[in-house]
Amino acid sequence: VTTNSLKKKMTLTFTMRHRALRAASVLCPQNILDVVVETEGYFEGETFTLAKCCFGSFLAMEIEQMGLPLPHSDIVQLSTMHYPSYARALWRSHGKSECKGFKGRLLFLLLELSLQDDTTITDSTLILSICKKIRPMKLPRTLLCACECLLRSKQIESILKVNEGEGLHM
Repeated sequence: VTTNSLKKKMTLTFTMRHRALRAASVLCPQNILDVVVETEGYFEGETFTLAKCCFGSFLAMEIEQMGLPLPHSDIVQLSTMHYPSYARALWRSHGKSECKGFKGRLLFLLLELSLQDDTTITDSTLILSICKKIRPMKLPRTLLCACECLLRSKQIESILKVNEGEGLHM
């Protein structure tokens, strides 16, 4: 078995898990899914929500499809890690490269990771750097999705007031 075929198998596995989870969340009421997760003991007593699991699954699928290394192969660990720190690490490792044609997709994922914690923005300078990198790339879909993601954030005021009024200009 070659490494390339093993990577493709892992990509399909995470993609399949993510799609199955999304389908289940559409077809079944949330409270029923929570009961099934709790009774089956999928998360082994951790305080964990299905929404976090869904985002962790989405993250794994995106990272695998872009050909980047995953920090964990366990969905629970992926779903409970500190996303802004992971975004910063990905930015340092892959933010300056072309990312095999996935640059807009990577930048949008980094923005989503940075804004995942709705209670506080821990790295507003990273958010500004990502937005400044997206703007001149002439990727309208990525730019639109980034603006929507920023508007959904409950901490948008703190992002706009960074660097003594410099703020964000998209």
